[in-house]
Amino acid sequence: MEMLYQGIRGLLFYNVEEKLWGQAHVWAAWAIFCAVREGDPDLMKIEFVKDAEGKDDIKFKIDRSRLRNQGFKAISDFLHKLHVYKSMGDFEEAQKFFNHYSQVDETMLKVREIVVAKKKPRRIELQPNLVLSTDAAGS
Repeated sequence: MEMLYQGIRGLLFYNVEEKLWGQAHVWAAWAIFCAVREGDPDLMKIEFVKDAEGKDDIKFKIDRSRLRNQGFKAISDFLHKLHVYKSMGDFEEAQKFFNHYSQVDETMLKVREIVVAKKKPRRIELQPNLVLSTDAAGS
């Protein structure tokens, strides 16, 4: 479930204009998300709702009973095919295969808009530097 969540959060790093992913690990999480979604379309349901403030929000419903079986099989099949392409050194087929799972459809573009709108600013942590002064003038 964490990988599926990371796939959705990874939409922050997707460049809509250029249709490119900003970070490789985010791109991989998205591909796994898409493989599970394609492997069992009934595993995840996406609902567009309004939050308490009336802003757009999303609700993902995941059938945990299906996740253990169909979800695992979808990930297994995806990684197996990718590994076969890698082992054979067939870059062209591997690229076509992976790019298929890299696409962001219209529904997920709407999800991306909501994810971007709900993004929280980065935390700032300050580490103060205190120095003990034993100088008589500093006391």
